[in-house]
Order: sequence, then C-alpha cells, then structure tokens
Amino acid sequence: MPIVAAAFAFASVTSLAMYFLGIKREPSVKDRLEQIADLGRVPTEREQELSRPLVERIFGPVATKVAGFVVSITPKNVMEAAKLKLDSIGNPWKMSAGDYVILRVVTLLILPLGVFLITNKIGLGKAFLFALVAAALGWVVPETMMQSKAKHRGKEIQRDLPDILDLLTVSVEAGLGFDAALVKVVERKKGPLADEFGIVLREIRVGKPRKDALRELSERVTVDDITSLVSAVIQADQLGVGISNILRIQAEQVRTKRRQQAEEAAMKAPIKMLFPLVFFIFPTLFVVLLGPAIIQIAETLLGF
Repeated sequence: MPIVAAAFAFASVTSLAMYFLGIKREPSVKDRLEQIADLGRVPTEREQELSRPLVERIFGPVATKVAGFVVSITPKNVMEAAKLKLDSIGNPWKMSAGDYVILRVVTLLILPLGVFLITNKIGLGKAFLFALVAAALGWVVPETMMQSKAKHRGKEIQRDLPDILDLLTVSVEAGLGFDAALVKVVERKKGPLADEFGIVLREIRVGKPRKDALRELSERVTVDDITSLVSAVIQADQLGVGISNILRIQAEQVRTKRRQQAEEAAMKAPIKMLFPLVFFIFPTLFVVLLGPAIIQIAETLLGF
C-alpha cells in the first residue's frame, strides 16, 4: 500500500506539473497542415488595415494630408537645402526632405504654441516666455545635433580617405577600371566614405555620367579633401591622364595634411593645458605647500 500510494502521488504531482508548465501533446498532421496554411495565407487589405493601431488608423490620413500640404507650400530651395543637409550627415534616420521640413515646423511653431496653451493658466507673460524658450530650444537643439553629426562624419571620412585611396590606387594599377576599383572599395571597406562611393556606383549604373555622380558626391560630403579628389579625377578623365598617378598623389597629399594637422594639434596642446593648470591645479598646490607655513606664521605673529 505505501508503494501504491507513493506511485499515485508521484503520478498526480507529475500530471499537475505538466499541466501548469504547459506541456501539451504533439500536434497532429491535420493541425500542422492548418498551421502551414495559415502561414502561407496572405491577409486581405481589410485585415491589414485592422491590424494597425487605432490611433494610427484615425490620425494617419489626417497627418498625411497635413504633411502633404506643408510640403506643397514649402519653397523648392528650402526642400533642396533640407535634402542636402540630410545627405551631409548620411541621413541616419532615413528621413525625406519633406519629413525634415515638417519636423522643423513642429519644433519651431507647434511645440511653442502647445507650451503657450499649457502654461497660459499661470499668466500670459510667463506663458509667452516659456513659449520663446521652447522655440529657441526647437531651433538650437536640432541644428546642434545636425552639425555635430556632420562634423563627426567628416572626421570619419578624413580618417578613412588615405586607406581607401591606397586601395583605389592598387586596384587601378592591377588593371581594373575606376568603376571596378570603386566596387572593390565598397566590398572591402565599411564606413561613411564607402557608403558614399556605393551611392556613386548606383547612380552610374542607372545611367548617370560619372562626372555628375562625382560632383554630387562632393556636394553631399563637405570635406575639402573629397572636393580635391573629385576635381582631380574629373580632370584626369577629361584629359586622358593616367588615373593611378592622380590617386597616388592625392593619397600622399592627404597623409601629409593629416601629419601636419597632428603636429598642429600637438603644438596647441601646451596652450590648452595652461588654463586647467592655472585655474585648477596651481591653487591646489598653493594650498598644500603654503597652507602649513601660513598657519605657523599666523600662530607666531597673532598668538593663535
């Protein structure tokens, strides 16, 4: 009897554990076929629409119409400037020029208006002041972020440029054309400059002339070395000069310029270190070195 009771208890506990842990029987062939049929079925347009969140379904069409209206009344030069600014930072958010213009409208107009309406209860003067602060932040913060990203991206491009020029030079001297050498760069290198050369290759493949694609590259990447490289390559292509020599000269110039910048930064370092020394380190040293002497003089002369 004790053995039977123990076996019954073990079976009961095991069954309960399997039930609570969700251990189920293996699905049958019919169940599997139904699952495969559900996976292969394409949902209808109504099902896709109903699967979207309720807020998106309600406010999505209105937001699309408002955005289209804002983009339609925006001057063409503003749209081109917005596109150029996004291209200069690599467009990490995958925004269009219209999206960027709408974002700027929201941060400069709608956000201050919302702050004014929310803070209106504490007084018109304070609400207007808060709205001005919100407008200033809406103008400064996005521009600062864009400039910071553009500067960081420019530094990465300048860092990668000599190595990429060396790879281009070796590829061209090995018998490849300039376009095929760009393909090798895109395949072997990673980074913003390789991505920009990938854009150049895609534009050339769809029929755009090489010089136009390179000029657009120099417009997107606001780096002096890239502008010089593009001008040299276009000129060599027009005059029929060997492009390998041009690339080698460009690589040497870029490395020389980088070395000069490093020497300049090293010469500026002592001047930059002077201010922390004067305002932070020297006062601490004076307190440590002269403090005991001042205390002894005070005790001797003043009788403390």
